[in-house]
Amino acid sequence: MGTLDQYRDREHWSYSALNQYLNICSLQYFFDRIAKLPKAFTPVSLSFGSAFHRATEWVHLTRKEGRIPNPKECGDLFADIWGRQLEEDKGIRFDEGQDAETCRMQGMDMVSAYVKQLDPTERVLAVNEAFAVPLVDSTGYVLEKPLVGEIDFLVESDGVTVCDMKSSGRRWPKDQAEKSMQATSYLYAYKHLHGVDASFRFDVVTKAKHPVVEKHTTRRNADHFHRMVELVKVIERMIAAGHFLPNEQGFYCSGCPHQAACKAWHRESARVSVRMAA
Repeated sequence: MGTLDQYRDREHWSYSALNQYLNICSLQYFFDRIAKLPKAFTPVSLSFGSAFHRATEWVHLTRKEGRIPNPKECGDLFADIWGRQLEEDKGIRFDEGQDAETCRMQGMDMVSAYVKQLDPTERVLAVNEAFAVPLVDSTGYVLEKPLVGEIDFLVESDGVTVCDMKSSGRRWPKDQAEKSMQATSYLYAYKHLHGVDASFRFDVVTKAKHPVVEKHTTRRNADHFHRMVELVKVIERMIAAGHFLPNEQGFYCSGCPHQAACKAWHRESARVSVRMAA
């Protein structure tokens, strides 16, 4: 089995790319992935999420070896990782009321809270399992670009569960996991690789003064997979036609690092550049 970097060497689809085009902003997709514009800044949510995932990755690797680490130990680990993240990511833009220190304290509390509620009877099967699988529609037609990604961790508890870590600014709505394309795409990949129907679980830790840990489990079937591939086919046609539009009321708009390019989009020269690059 290859690594994620190896799988990314060829043209491919990922959940993040599909979600960016479909749900975040198709124009941001263009700026990031086609025009490859330099980012004016690094959103703090991106840097914080990277540090959070690196800390919880170590937690699950430790669990895989048969030990649940000490919560304080994990909080201290986040602090160390966050310090390195600040050095790696240049031009981090913090949200109002935030700075590096408040993020450090918040992350330490979140990782500690997550470790405190871990089930000692749950067995971790794998951590960071990369995949590259073909996208096949209901007629058997195989799309040119495969689906590539990496599963955070797998657990065994009443069958196999594919798990993904999330840090969130709020508690999730009850139906968010049911609507998630990430759950669909990752379960599609797992089914293709192993021939086994698994469940999917989001482990969500809120960025609150007192972090709350939520676990949202969902399942998918063949019809969900066929629907996802049809969506990918439509997205491919839209991209080929140069359909990239700003989502000016989107949740991510205020933190987008391409705001200057977006403001110029409606001018004829900007739109011509978009069409030519596509």
